[in-house]
Amino acid sequence: MDREMRRQYTGLVDFLGHILGPDYEVALHELKDDSNEIIAIANGELTGRHLGSPLSNKMLEYLTSHLYETQDYVLRFESTAITGKKMCSNSLFIKGPHNELAGLLCINFDSSRYEELAGKVMDLCGGKLMPGTESGTSLIVDRELPSAGPAAQAYPTSIAGATASIVSSVVANYPVEVDRLTQDEKMDIMETLSRKGVFLLKGSVSYVAKELHSSEASIYRYLGKLNSRQK
Repeated sequence: MDREMRRQYTGLVDFLGHILGPDYEVALHELKDDSNEIIAIANGELTGRHLGSPLSNKMLEYLTSHLYETQDYVLRFESTAITGKKMCSNSLFIKGPHNELAGLLCINFDSSRYEELAGKVMDLCGGKLMPGTESGTSLIVDRELPSAGPAAQAYPTSIAGATASIVSSVVANYPVEVDRLTQDEKMDIMETLSRKGVFLLKGSVSYVAKELHSSEASIYRYLGKLNSRQK
């Protein structure tokens, strides 16, 4: 992203933050070979992110899958802030003059206030009845409602947090402690982490080494083997 493009999109973040209001987080990520940090953000308190925060886990997956090569943007995918609030997310792939990916403009909407208001309106008009409430009709209630699934997307505030959250979720699929993982299991974990875009994060190798109780040299050897497989 050149200086002029950075200036224009930074101004756009400020503009959208004021126009859309406090329920919308607007974040601009600049993508470089060794980083993908936020360089401008409005209403970051919604997710707890700030200047320098890395990409969300979901966006890392979109980058590694090269979705930007066939789409200009991604609309209305569900995400979850660190506060537990559900967000409606939208991301624009910012491309350079040669169609190279230069950055991301992300807009995340927190609908919790409106859902709360809608609930109060339904209460007022009698549209929200609880089991056992007297009414003129019989009430059938499904008492085995499905529980909410895991967060569709996490918004880490630091590279360490981003790496740790992805690594822990992947390692959790193995029923043994990290120290007892076999070489093949660690190789599988490395492949999954690569697919999820962990190694697009600056300095992620040292964090992964710490989480897997391995040396950085070992992690680089695993990455070398992965690259050989993909050729």
